[in-house]
Amino acid sequence: MKNKTNVLILCPYPFGSAPGQRFRYEQYLEILKNANIQTATAPFLSFRAMKILYQPGHYLLKTWNVVLGFFFRCLLMFQVFNYDYIFIHREASPIGPPVFEFLLFLFKRKVIYDFDDAIFVRRVSKANPFLGFIKWTSKVKYICTHAYKVAVCNPFLVDWAAQYNHHVVLIPTTIDSEYHRPLKKNREKGSMPVIGWTGSQSNLAYLDIVRPALSRLQKKYTFEFRVICDIDPCCSELKNYHFVKWCLETEITDLNVFDIGLMPVPEGAWEKGKVGFKAIQYSALEIAPVVSSTGSGHEVVEDGKTGFVVDNAESDWYQALEKLLADPELIVKFGKAARERILERYSVLSQTKAYVSLFQ
Repeated sequence: MKNKTNVLILCPYPFGSAPGQRFRYEQYLEILKNANIQTATAPFLSFRAMKILYQPGHYLLKTWNVVLGFFFRCLLMFQVFNYDYIFIHREASPIGPPVFEFLLFLFKRKVIYDFDDAIFVRRVSKANPFLGFIKWTSKVKYICTHAYKVAVCNPFLVDWAAQYNHHVVLIPTTIDSEYHRPLKKNREKGSMPVIGWTGSQSNLAYLDIVRPALSRLQKKYTFEFRVICDIDPCCSELKNYHFVKWCLETEITDLNVFDIGLMPVPEGAWEKGKVGFKAIQYSALEIAPVVSSTGSGHEVVEDGKTGFVVDNAESDWYQALEKLLADPELIVKFGKAARERILERYSVLSQTKAYVSLFQ
């Protein structure tokens, strides 16, 4: 048996608390263990800090938790020599300059840098507007330049990172095909189809792209529009609107109610860095995806084969959704073809070899 490889994972959030971490590396931990790669995870924030992070106010408590994060990161620097690789997801600390990364490079540690968003673009949440001034987005370039390897989720990020590092690996954000399994839909003939969207408060505004088309469609077709989110967007203009609060324990069951899944995305540098994960989830569950041509949706969805890729005009969204509402068999056809594409390219199994090779 080969010698065990030890990896320290530096990440922003505790295990199981953030979708980016869940689908970028957490679901590979057991696979790495089976490959004789032992991992230890060190989040910057605690579960307690996560509970208040996206709530307005609580600035003193938020500051205290950040101070604690820095304190424990400092202690951790004395242990980094015990590891063969240091895997950094997004950043070692969520604010400030790359102090810890600088120390890792000074200590000649092999750093594998992983990110799944255009985090080099300044973006500020409404809950923490002051963070925009101390995010230090320029450190992404610095870390890329000095990292041993860089792993990113789409071609746009590959091209950006390749300006600063010669060893950039494209590993799409993936799903576990056993977890993301389609449930048999026992719908009666002529029953109301469900058009759905899932997301978080950070991208609720994206729904404004499709709401006009949905309002027009309901004048001709009967359908339910269902939103799964942490906050209700209150689409009161839609007759058959239903809100479901996101819950980890029921996320797959809740998503499986959808017949058609929407992924509207505006044009922007931040959006170009996304992997199109909504489309990946919909497709894995045999939900027919309709996605914006902006962003990475067109990389996940094959237009006219596994779903529809549309421009962000009301008429384009209307026409695509009308085709599906008028032809239930097309919904089923797209759904089955979409899952096959996900299994081939966006599943854990399809990317296992590439992921393990990061640490070789």
